[in-house]
Amino acid sequence: METTMRSMTRAYDHDTARTATRSALIGALVLAATALLAGCAGATAGGAPVAEASDAVGAWGNPTGMTTGWVIEPSLNLAADGTLTGSDSCNRLHGSWSDDDGTIAFHDVVSPGMVCSPESPESFDTWLSGLASGTVDGDVLTILDVDGTEIGTLDRASDVDPATVPSGDAEAFFGTWGTADTEGEPSIVISADGTYNGSDGCNFFNGLWWIEADTLDFGFHSLTERGCLPGIDDWLNQHATATVDGDTITFFDRAGSEIGTLTRSE
Repeated sequence: METTMRSMTRAYDHDTARTATRSALIGALVLAATALLAGCAGATAGGAPVAEASDAVGAWGNPTGMTTGWVIEPSLNLAADGTLTGSDSCNRLHGSWSDDDGTIAFHDVVSPGMVCSPESPESFDTWLSGLASGTVDGDVLTILDVDGTEIGTLDRASDVDPATVPSGDAEAFFGTWGTADTEGEPSIVISADGTYNGSDGCNFFNGLWWIEADTLDFGFHSLTERGCLPGIDDWLNQHATATVDGDTITFFDRAGSEIGTLTRSE
């Protein structure tokens, strides 16, 4: 009887130890998985950390891309999710960014490689295309190249996360205006993601936009340069700003002069 009890006790102790070991292993795996998930929560898809509270979040430079006199300024939009968009004054920029303890790193930034106008080279200083990293000091973003040399600075235009822009104030502009996909007829599609595209009746254009009060500002845009048929009025390719009143959108050129209107089709 005593031998039987000792055997049962040893078996119980063995099962208890095995259960405790298994529980400890499970607990360790849970902790490891939690740590892994926490690490992933602070990273982009490419593995670069994104600090949602980073001082770099916001718009830098001139978000509309254009200033008086057709001098085109560079700009960057840095969203809290790590998305980067902007313009080097000639080409649009797309990529990602991360904040590593105050050092801003720019990742996989690409541009369409559009050739800038040779008639006005003074309008295109593309220094921002050499961005590699940066630092923030108050409302100034200093841009460095791959060698760590300062190549320029951008002033803060807004500290609002670009991913949350446009605001509800812009909703009246969203949609299709004019007669789309019709030769000789101007049209434009303004999207909620901050982009637009359209046709002046002959050539096609696309670009980025920004909302200021009740006015939509069109940033620098790309435009095809195919030959047009005689008689086509390509007034829409001079668009710079717009206002909306119900189902009518009115366009203005860079000088602030009205150039035409379109009615909403969608």
